[in-house]
Amino acid sequence: AAAAAAAAERRAKAAEASLAATQAELSSARADASGEVAGLREKLSAAEAKLKEAAASLAAEREASAAAGRERGQAQGELRASRSALENAKEDLAREKKMKEVETKRLADKVEDLKERLPPGGGG
Repeated sequence: AAAAAAAAERRAKAAEASLAATQAELSSARADASGEVAGLREKLSAAEAKLKEAAASLAAEREASAAAGRERGQAQGELRASRSALENAKEDLAREKKMKEVETKRLADKVEDLKERLPPGGGG
């Protein structure tokens, strides 16, 4: 009976040692997993930061593109207005030239008329 009790005692101590070793392995595995989770969180944080940076950059590019579009539209509007003003000025000049030609012709006709009315020899 004593031998059986001693054997049972040895088996119990072996089981305790095995349990302690298993607990140590579990604790080590938990520490490893905790480290891996921390590493993954860091990677996730870094990826989120890069994503925010890319989104901000994209927003800035879109705003710059929109601003360039607005400036281009404004410049085209100013160019159209300048062309229109130039065309109007050309038309005004052409009208003035025509009016001056008509006036010059009228004056020339009047001079001819007056010459015809003068007595021969100039009347002086």
